[in-house]
Amino acid sequence: MQPAVPIDVDETSGIWRTDGLPMVYLPRHFLVNNHLAVEEALGREAYRAMLRTATAKSAIEWCGAQLRDKGLDPEATFRHYFQRLSQRGWGQFSIDVLDTADRRGSISLRNSIFALEAGQRAGQSTGQRVCYMFEGFVTGAFSFLLGNSVALPSNVEAGEVRCACEGHDHCRFDFAARP
Repeated sequence: MQPAVPIDVDETSGIWRTDGLPMVYLPRHFLVNNHLAVEEALGREAYRAMLRTATAKSAIEWCGAQLRDKGLDPEATFRHYFQRLSQRGWGQFSIDVLDTADRRGSISLRNSIFALEAGQRAGQSTGQRVCYMFEGFVTGAFSFLLGNSVALPSNVEAGEVRCACEGHDHCRFDFAARP
């Protein structure tokens, strides 16, 4: 199976682009090892807070670029974002609940790169949630969907409510906008 995302390579600069945005192709272990090293250096909660801010901002910027460039409506852009994350190897995301009227939802993630790597390292379930990096992805994308395009979304809460590393068959993220 070939990648489902288009990859355009600039012959002069060597820059890879997907959906018009510059990309970097790197081994999964590099990303996971870097993630673990930073978590160890900063502490899980400090790193989690930093990731949430950075990944939420990134999600908002990506969604905004797609809205402009592809002409998708906000909900289609939200769905396209998680499709693209799935196609880029982060794991398989599925939107289980998306209720814009009640301003809440739920997303499942199967084969998360973090859960797979943690499980391989531990040789089994680790007993703790390790996919918190995706909380910011969810926060930012849902903030975008609700019309909040500021760099630091504060009106949406997202949390990993279960992880494959706890023995579940997949990870799940619940999210909701604050009143």
